[in-house]
Amino acid sequence: MSRINIAIGPDGRFRCLVVAAVALTAIACGSTGPGMTQVSGKLTYQGKPVPKGLVSFVPASPGGRIATGQIDENGNYQLQTESPGDGALYGDYLVTISARDDVVLDYIPKKPVPPKYLVPARYEGPDTSGLKATVAKGAGSINFDLKD
Repeated sequence: MSRINIAIGPDGRFRCLVVAAVALTAIACGSTGPGMTQVSGKLTYQGKPVPKGLVSFVPASPGGRIATGQIDENGNYQLQTESPGDGALYGDYLVTISARDDVVLDYIPKKPVPPKYLVPARYEGPDTSGLKATVAKGAGSINFDLKD
C-alpha cells in the first residue's frame, strides 16, 4: 500500500483558508444575504388603502441601498433590493410614497394635464414625507397610515 503525501506550503495554506472562509460565508448568509430581511406592509390614506404606486425605503445614512415595492390594489407592498421579495438591508430609512392616477386622454390637450395624486405630493420626497422606518432582523410588517 502506498501513501501519498501532499505538502502545503505557506502560500497553499493561505489559499485553503480563503476558500474555506468564502464557502462558510456563503452558507452563513443564506438566501436573503447578509443583514437583510423581508419587509412588507400596508399603506392607507385617510383610513383607505392606497390602490397603486411605489414605496421606497431610502437609506438615512450613506452606504445603504434603496429598497422599493409596488403597491397593489389593497395597499399592500413587499420590498425588494435586488430581486422580488428579498427585502431590505438592516438600517434606518426615510420612506417615500408615489401614488398617482394615470392620465387617460383620447386627444392631445393644448395644456398638459397634471396627474391626480392619490396621496399628498409631499410623500414623494425623502426630506418632505416625514416617514421613517427601521429595518431590523425579522422586521416583518411596516405599515403607514398617511394623513393630509
